[in-house]
Amino acid sequence: MEAFMRPIEKALQWAVSFLIGAMMVWVFVQVIGRYVFNYTPSYGEELARYMFVWIVFLSLPVVAKKGGHMAIEMVTIRLKGSALKTVRLCADVFTVAFLLIMVVEGVNMVRLSSFQTSPALEISMSWIYCAIPLGCLIMLLNVLASLIKLVRASADDLKK
Repeated sequence: MEAFMRPIEKALQWAVSFLIGAMMVWVFVQVIGRYVFNYTPSYGEELARYMFVWIVFLSLPVVAKKGGHMAIEMVTIRLKGSALKTVRLCADVFTVAFLLIMVVEGVNMVRLSSFQTSPALEISMSWIYCAIPLGCLIMLLNVLASLIKLVRASADDLKK
């Protein structure tokens, strides 16, 4: 599973890095345009907003893989062995359920928004909403890989 996920994670890291750089340059150009030339294109803010949406959902699996999401460790820091394994299993199962809902409902949003166009860019809103099921699906694959690894691990081998 890790061999399958490694190129996907690398591609996500590159895509997120590119989008952050592009958004930063675009917002800078907008600010210069607004205050120096007294002109900004009508699609400027909309493009930056949509880039931000894609950044958020594509970086979800990247951050999750590195353990960077916020966690409440007040309980788990005191647990060891089978109790820690049980809590982690429950957390992963709930995360899988949540991500499944996000993927299914994200696909529904993409389908329902295919008839809408963005006001300034005039592109289908389904392109913007595609970020939701894509990012959540990749994160779901990461969590499933983690869950499989957790099930196979012995309770005594678990660390924080």
